[in-house]
Amino acid sequence: MIEPDDFGLDWVQTLSHVSEACRCRLHGAFWQQWHKAIEDHEPRLERLSPDDDPSDPTATHTYAGVGSCRIGTRIEMPEGEVRAVLLLLHGYDDPPKLAESIARTPVGPGVAVIAVRMRGYAGSRAGVGNLAASELGWITTGLERPPEDGRHVSEWCVSHAIADLLLGVRAARHKFGMELPVYVRGESFGGGLAVVAAARSSAMSCSHPEQRIDRIAVGLPTLGDWRWRLERQHPRSLGAGGQVKRFLMASGEAGDEIVRLLDLFDAALHAEHVECPALVKLALRDEIVPAPTQSSVYNALGTPPGLKGRFVTRYGHFDGGLNDLRRHALFEKMSAQFLDPAHEPMDVLERWESVMTSGVRPPEAVA
Repeated sequence: MIEPDDFGLDWVQTLSHVSEACRCRLHGAFWQQWHKAIEDHEPRLERLSPDDDPSDPTATHTYAGVGSCRIGTRIEMPEGEVRAVLLLLHGYDDPPKLAESIARTPVGPGVAVIAVRMRGYAGSRAGVGNLAASELGWITTGLERPPEDGRHVSEWCVSHAIADLLLGVRAARHKFGMELPVYVRGESFGGGLAVVAAARSSAMSCSHPEQRIDRIAVGLPTLGDWRWRLERQHPRSLGAGGQVKRFLMASGEAGDEIVRLLDLFDAALHAEHVECPALVKLALRDEIVPAPTQSSVYNALGTPPGLKGRFVTRYGHFDGGLNDLRRHALFEKMSAQFLDPAHEPMDVLERWESVMTSGVRPPEAVA
């Protein structure tokens, strides 16, 4: 078996990796404009209409994202009283249908699940088209137009996707009630979006309490430590990183401006503003989302100690055998408890502490 690249780092160096990236001079002005651009949006979850995107037949509801895009979702109600709402995000390449995403994700009793399809993917193509079919990849859409001095909000699809996610949190509270907690679960691409959205949520929670994110559980988060990643990632790499690398190589002199735009959305730079409880799965080896960049996101989290946990697998986007698959399955079970309003995050982290770095059985079976 040829293992994924370790980028010259041992497991200690990988897990302790921190980003050396710095905020660019446009950061403050840009994000002020960004928040102002979605200030007056009041999205509502509505039943599908004949005009909505039919490409995912399992979608049940939509809401208005930024611009002209309608965001496709599927709502799965629990038995009995709703005690929390979980927004479920998807990965980058070929995500399953919304119904399948929900079926694969264990949740606690009383948790209503809203599976969200990012703009340009099946179910959310109305108004924007199939962005995933782009020759250079979904993530490069709008990347060639960096903002200047914070005078306009970026047209990059990642910027829109983060705004769509926060609007989805608002829509969830409008439907289920302001008092209910809203959690976000995301893997890889969805994990990176969840981290940046949670950071922006904290920044605006005073003026927009309805977009507060109360807990996140993310696996192998991407969108972090772009400069380190792009220096080391092979141009033929799969996934979003490889697509951005190839896009930069074709951009010539415009490449520096594009890298500065990547800095504006770097999950490792935003993570310090995350305040909510956070559970994060990290790999020791991964090439699709380089393992050190995953750790840079976790290590930057502003979540207080005792309310954040690091769950380790040997491999990330790689089939490393049965035991590693069991580790990933174990994380799903832990996530269901962590995102259960009946459990306090600190208690869940304490209960699972013995299996956070090794083992294939839940703590009850180990005891």
